Amino acid sequence: MDALIEVLYLLLNWRLVLSLVASIVVALILSSTFQGFTAGYCITLVLCGTGFGIMWQGRGEAGLSLSDPMPPTPISKPVAFLGFALMGFFWGIVVSFLLKSLLLAALSLIAAVAVAGAWYQFVLKRPASVSYLAFAAISLIAGYSPILLLNGHF
Repeated sequence: MDALIEVLYLLLNWRLVLSLVASIVVALILSSTFQGFTAGYCITLVLCGTGFGIMWQGRGEAGLSLSDPMPPTPISKPVAFLGFALMGFFWGIVVSFLLKSLLLAALSLIAAVAVAGAWYQFVLKRPASVSYLAFAAISLIAGYSPILLLNGHF
């Protein structure tokens, strides 16, 4: 009976399972093809695939496709700051590991905000507030700043 419940659960969350399995297969293919594609890259690829699957599953359950605009969700500035800071900390570490440069990682976090602003403006057809984009960039860098401080870049 428990196995049947697990199968039904997986069928209900097929987008998440598909993304997870696809990212694992791609990671296995890349790691067996390229010698430099090590375990850290594989884990990062699977985590990104899983994150995409979670987002895809959530949008699917809300009745939206991947390209449909979502209504903006009100969120307080302190919560948004903490969320951006946490993302900046972890994504800054990943990017600095991949690029082998702490300063390029910081610049890539700022560039990611510009790309997100362009996505909002041109794909989702929502105006991107310059003040909110600046807030997001400062929050991301604030989350990444402990890494920069520990390595003597400030």
